[in-house]
Amino acid sequence: MKSTKDVIAELTRAARDVHMLTEGEKLRLVSRAYVAIKEGWELLGQPNRLIESAETMDIIRAGGMPVHLYDDEMRAILQEAVKVIKQIEAAIEAKNTKAAASGEDTSKGS
Repeated sequence: MKSTKDVIAELTRAARDVHMLTEGEKLRLVSRAYVAIKEGWELLGQPNRLIESAETMDIIRAGGMPVHLYDDEMRAILQEAVKVIKQIEAAIEAKNTKAAASGEDTSKGS
């Protein structure tokens, strides 16, 4: 499994170079973004956020039709995914910092 920072870097590069991606690469990136977001919300104990998030719903819809997306649409979806993953990463870090300050074991669920 790639680290969150690796996924963010990969999606950011792909958004920048979206015009060079094949349709297969687009589908793989959309899938990777979805999995990273899903796993993040689950790690935070908030799996319902996956279906409540407009950005995630855009990613799900894009996964069904990456062939039909214009480059600017794909770029926007990848950028949205990066934004959500960064938010999740910050929430996980805050949760771990709070747990560490209170003396809890932060290795659970990681």
